[in-house]
Amino acid sequence: MAARLDFDGLDAIVNDLNKMSEVLDSNMIDDALEEAIQPAYETAKKTAPRNKKGHVGKYGNGHMADNIPLKLVRENGFRSIEYGWEKSDRSDYYYAKFIEWGTSNKNYPKKPFMNKSMSKNKNKCFNVFSERIRKELGL
Repeated sequence: MAARLDFDGLDAIVNDLNKMSEVLDSNMIDDALEEAIQPAYETAKKTAPRNKKGHVGKYGNGHMADNIPLKLVRENGFRSIEYGWEKSDRSDYYYAKFIEWGTSNKNYPKKPFMNKSMSKNKNKCFNVFSERIRKELGL
């Protein structure tokens, strides 16, 4: 005796998968990443140490808190968004890395504000991203 298994609704699943593929190939992911990072980015801007006069330099003026770099990264088929300074930074705000990570001089201990901003807002960032993608997929 032969057994048979039928599936109903596969057309809807195939359509959803095609829609997901379109989203992944478009800039919607990039836009969702930029929107999702905003809670952590804004917290970092608010909690960054500020001096009274700000900075004047050839690459920019003002406080480092108002000039936190934000960049989209695409590597090996993966996308991410980063904010903050890298250890190799040579911009006018290079000193931000010393504030975040400290120095070998005990007179300049680390005062992390970037990592704290992400830790504080990780769930919020994830929720913003997932809601944006659900909206784009119509789910």
